[in-house]
Amino acid sequence: MPAALLIVRGNCHRAGATKVTGMEGSYPGRLRLWDGWAATRTRADLEGAAVHGLNGPHNPRDFAHRLYVSESLVPSGWRRALTAEAEPYTLQWFLDIENQRHGRQARWIPRLLEFSRHPGERLLGLGNGLGTDWLQYARHGAAVVVCSPSADQLALIRRNFELRGLTGRFYHAPADSLPLENASIDVACIDGLLQDTAQPEAIVAEVYRVLKPGGKVLAVTRALRDIDYWLQTLFPWKRWFRSAQQPPRPLVSFTGRSLRRLFGQFVDHRIYKRHLRRSDVPPLWRWLPLPWLERLGGRVLVLKAFKPLSAALALQAAA
Repeated sequence: MPAALLIVRGNCHRAGATKVTGMEGSYPGRLRLWDGWAATRTRADLEGAAVHGLNGPHNPRDFAHRLYVSESLVPSGWRRALTAEAEPYTLQWFLDIENQRHGRQARWIPRLLEFSRHPGERLLGLGNGLGTDWLQYARHGAAVVVCSPSADQLALIRRNFELRGLTGRFYHAPADSLPLENASIDVACIDGLLQDTAQPEAIVAEVYRVLKPGGKVLAVTRALRDIDYWLQTLFPWKRWFRSAQQPPRPLVSFTGRSLRRLFGQFVDHRIYKRHLRRSDVPPLWRWLPLPWLERLGGRVLVLKAFKPLSAALALQAAA
């Protein structure tokens, strides 16, 4: 099956200059997105594509597989992820990712991220990935706005929405300089972004700016004291037997206290620790209830907090 090529051109502007309505987007330069993948392509085909500048991140199947593994939260090296993977970037591929992410690997996500609790509200999505969580908000009636500094990533998120028949607004912009007006967002969901930047304070300050007084922020990030931290602390000799190929560590990891401090402008903080598989725990500990194990060694921290209502006074004074 030949691969279909979509080319999108456009320019990116700051707030008020360009609004993206429905599924219409604005991207700088040229963007190539393959709708399908020709499994019979030869090495010569791929080398020819590279010569002509077509070997973008969405062309190689191994890159699509890495996206699949990362977004679905499937453990690295999981064989079934290789054999059961559908045609990349098709509806079935995105559905398989969603089923793995929400139905098998991280069942805590739909409840803790409150997919069904924000109908009619304007929700901002910031972070890495394919928008698998954010489209759930749109499915339940929220008006979703997605901002990303990567045009390629934004195109995949937009495609994920389109294939489900869902609408949203998509802006090509960095998370610390959002093309949104002050106090224009009801809920902000920051997913896996704070851990990958050296200055998360700038992102939090920008989210605070665009949230309405009383607006809610949901932040998902890597926990510092996860199961790997405790295993290295309690069993330091095991470092000698670790595989040479270790997943890259994030730039920043958080404790509950440091995460609460980062969101110090917000109020009513609640922090949860989640995402731990029993197979990652030493055998002698596996008999303990999983919620207890997650509170100790969960890999993910989830923060919920609110922009204080008193911020409305500052807005009135500025006006």
